[in-house]
Amino acid sequence: MYTLNSTKAYHTDQLNTLGWELTVCNALHPEGTPLRKTLIRDNSFGNLLYDHLSRHVPMEKIARVVEVGGGYGYLMKDFLERNSTLEPCMLDLSPFLLRKQKETLRGYNVSYREEDLLETGRAFLSEFDLAVLNENLGDFPTLVNLNSNLFQSPSDITDPILRSALHFFTTYDLEKPEGDFNLNIGALQVLEKLCTAGIPYIYAGEHSCEAAVPEALRSFVCIESTGNPARISLKGHDEYTIKFSHLESVARAFHYRVVRGPFADFIAFSLSEKLRNILLTLGRTSDEAEMVCQFIEDLFRYEYMIIIKDIIA
Repeated sequence: MYTLNSTKAYHTDQLNTLGWELTVCNALHPEGTPLRKTLIRDNSFGNLLYDHLSRHVPMEKIARVVEVGGGYGYLMKDFLERNSTLEPCMLDLSPFLLRKQKETLRGYNVSYREEDLLETGRAFLSEFDLAVLNENLGDFPTLVNLNSNLFQSPSDITDPILRSALHFFTTYDLEKPEGDFNLNIGALQVLEKLCTAGIPYIYAGEHSCEAAVPEALRSFVCIESTGNPARISLKGHDEYTIKFSHLESVARAFHYRVVRGPFADFIAFSLSEKLRNILLTLGRTSDEAEMVCQFIEDLFRYEYMIIIKDIIA
């Protein structure tokens, strides 16, 4: 029997720090962090992402931006320092994080909305030029331990949650897995809503269950990917990795083009002799080495998607 994993209660009632789950964005926030010393460009996550987005998105023409689950607000502060004409809305269901974002973004023209994106109206979302969802897709609901028997007699299914799952497989022709599997139902619902709202540009980044390392780096970074969303156990809640190929299918069905890859595409590092030794010894020589090793692995464990509306279509 399946279960529905939800983090909503944790984020609305219990969350009082992000210290237990160090995101890539937060890890690169301190200017003096050893992690930045590994980079070709010593810079923050938000600045590196802004430059990467600019290769695919006319950022100078972007006005209204909605950031969903904006953490401590560091990413949006970087964006605003690069482009003061942006009009951001921070949408978050966590009152604690919204307070943190207001502190970080004090002095900027920013609006705030305490709300679950799954409950946000499409008319409101249609006002935005760009939607940003960084390192939070795994927080949305996941169906755990579904079985491929689901596909045998779909007309007999009466459970509304299972019918919602079937909707995505039939509407977007998702590949049907065999045996037991997990489904990122919340992430699929979120992307479907953003695409239906017609937002021209969407960025999403998160832990991927389809992560891969380039052949040239496999001696230094080892990642195993099953293709099935996996549980990440964290303080007070569980999250799940994301099957980005499912999201890609949804985006393409709405006539969006998709640029997809690992975070390493825009957070480029220098494979120095020192870093080679850290990776080959799995960071066992010191706490700092362990942190660096984990960071480099995360640059491949995390994937991003830039989703671009095909105006002609």
